[in-house]
Amino acid sequence: MCGIVGFTGEHQAAPILLDGLSKLEYRGYDSAGIAIRDGSADAEIIKAKGRLKVLAEKTNDGESVKGTCGIGHTRWATHGGVTDVNAHPHRVGKVVLIHNGIIENYRQIVTEYGLADQLVSETDSEVVAALLNKFYEGDPVKAIKKTVKVLSGAFALCIMFQDIPDTIYAIRNVSPMVATSCERGSVIASDLTALIEFS
Repeated sequence: MCGIVGFTGEHQAAPILLDGLSKLEYRGYDSAGIAIRDGSADAEIIKAKGRLKVLAEKTNDGESVKGTCGIGHTRWATHGGVTDVNAHPHRVGKVVLIHNGIIENYRQIVTEYGLADQLVSETDSEVVAALLNKFYEGDPVKAIKKTVKVLSGAFALCIMFQDIPDTIYAIRNVSPMVATSCERGSVIASDLTALIEFS
């Protein structure tokens, strides 16, 4: 089962995301990744197949990736093999997204909305990012509502939009997600275990 962690606040996000993801390792996974925003700069995405320590080594335990807003994910492959490309987060246009669950109608969505030429992975999750990007015209909530009306299946989504810094959007259907806010910032995760230090 995949794991989700998101953080936005006054502290560096990458070490917080890596720590949160480490608390979700018990769920099982085959790859991991983070996307970090530093103000209005584009998100920096780092992904790695294998254990979380590979991602930690790539980022010097998060110290080499600067920014106070980000999302992180551990993936258990369902659609597509275990590769860096198939690992989350996925970026399509102005959308960066992580996803837990299974989108049952993703092939139909690709055909109906002409998304094939925008996809580089084999995942149903990237299809959601492409659909969101297609619908996005500056209003994230409107685009998210329009997107989820099309989706069939279980999902928990954390989303960042290129032109809206320091903000993470989230929505769920069946798949769990919990969130909290404290002096350090706001945190969202797929399991309470990742939020313990923020309670």
